[in-house]
Amino acid sequence: MAMPYELRDLAPALEYAGRHPEAGFALLRSLQSGLRPGLAAIVDDPERVTAVMLVHRPDWRKRDPLPTHIQLDAETAGAALRLLAWVPPGAEVRLTTYRPWLHELALGVLEGARTVQHVLCVADAQRFRPDPGTDLAVEIGADQVAQAGHDGAVGPEEGDRLFGVVREGRLLACAALGPPENGYAPVRCLFPASPEGRQGCGAAALSAAVQAALQAGHRVLCRLPASELPLLHLAARLGLSPVCREWSAEGRVRR
Repeated sequence: MAMPYELRDLAPALEYAGRHPEAGFALLRSLQSGLRPGLAAIVDDPERVTAVMLVHRPDWRKRDPLPTHIQLDAETAGAALRLLAWVPPGAEVRLTTYRPWLHELALGVLEGARTVQHVLCVADAQRFRPDPGTDLAVEIGADQVAQAGHDGAVGPEEGDRLFGVVREGRLLACAALGPPENGYAPVRCLFPASPEGRQGCGAAALSAAVQAALQAGHRVLCRLPASELPLLHLAARLGLSPVCREWSAEGRVRR
């Protein structure tokens, strides 16, 4: 039985990603940055890859301890399990897969797994259809998001540009545009917020963030919760196309 092999040249993993478009988009985005500190690329056989595991080790300089992020794709369950044997028992991991059966396998490997499913959508200038209310959104500062104090809202990250709809001093909706990487700029809905958000404010904020990315010459990547059907419909209305579905399970590797 072949043992997991850590690559020193990413070419075999890139070739695998090119053969598997259902997972290739997400894998390629990780691989295109090349080998770097904190990333390990593990395959089953460098001569003929049938499984790839990308291990993103956490940044321990951050305040809160992070799980090790693992991206996994494989042609068979046996190949996937051989790679997962590389991970030490008891390790806290976030295991991201791109096929339903691999997600089920991941749940069997992890104890007390917490799961979430996302749809990755992209847009370029040719496909983008701005919302009629885009001009309602203006660029705002992070302090305005903090002052809004929306429960459950996802906060901005360092380097984000923020676009929000403000009425009578209240921030009703907000979207974030992150720094570009590998040709794509990430756009996230921080919150549509309040009943007014359902009256077009959320659409205006998201559309403004997408438009700003495209005007800067970048393609757009949105990672949207699969359970948020209104948000997925909004993304489709703005011209964002789904390219990949991902399942993430977080927990401890069984001993």
